[in-house]
Amino acid sequence: MNMRPAIPQHRINDGVTTTVSVPVKHVLIAAFDDTGKIMPRQYPHRHTYYEVLLLHNSKGIHAIDFNTYPFDGAVVFLLSPEQVHQLDREATTGYSLKFDPSFFSSGNDPDSQLLGHFLFDNMQAYPVIPLEPADLARLEKLMGIARDEYEQANEDTTPILFSYIRVLLMEIMRIRRRQLSEPHLLPGQPQTQLLQFKQLLHRHFRELHEVQDYASQLHVSPRQLNALTQKLTGKTAGAFIKERILLEAKRLLFLNELTVKEVGYQLGFDDPAYFTRFFKKNTGQSPQQFRETSQPA
Repeated sequence: MNMRPAIPQHRINDGVTTTVSVPVKHVLIAAFDDTGKIMPRQYPHRHTYYEVLLLHNSKGIHAIDFNTYPFDGAVVFLLSPEQVHQLDREATTGYSLKFDPSFFSSGNDPDSQLLGHFLFDNMQAYPVIPLEPADLARLEKLMGIARDEYEQANEDTTPILFSYIRVLLMEIMRIRRRQLSEPHLLPGQPQTQLLQFKQLLHRHFRELHEVQDYASQLHVSPRQLNALTQKLTGKTAGAFIKERILLEAKRLLFLNELTVKEVGYQLGFDDPAYFTRFFKKNTGQSPQQFRETSQPA
């Protein structure tokens, strides 16, 4: 029998008591003092939606997918659906922008998929970006305009909000490119091929565990695929595959809904003992030890 889940999953309007004149589907924008829209969830949880947190003069620790990110000052956090996270912060000002995955398939410009992938890549993207005063001012202005549109909603609001979201994400991307040297974010054929590999990995990591599996679908050799990922990211394709499996294993173990054997089966391991060895070799803990030590007190 499955155990009771240890962590809740929230939808975009869960707990929201404030309404707008015309219901806006798939998006929610709020300042931190909008108590009818901001839920102070200082416990581990996950979302069905994307979230951009713009924090002004803040300090705290954000735990995201079993890594901790201390912060002090103005920052942006980028969160994806299914990520397990907990934000512990001092009282601060800022904004929360939430939008459903439908944003990335809403008929926007073709590069919206690329934008979403590069900013919200759980495997590679660093989820916190510190902000200089000028960057903070610009993002706060854009967030304020988007919030005003949300508050004064009418029949045209949803597509307009989607346009504002895209502009905000492009501004965040520009800030990130200025701060970090990331060749995989530059335009070009190698970057497109890397994206194709990551998309395949996202869809098939449960059943395909070998570099050859992905190389054949991309019509390249395993050696060529490894060389591509190594050049653009510093990691081999095999490392990406292993990290994606481990991330999902940690999420499933943390949720406490499945036995260790069932988690292994979900991830394509027919032999529970092999799954345990794979997990312990790469994390230093057995699956059961990880489950016990990662649970909230």
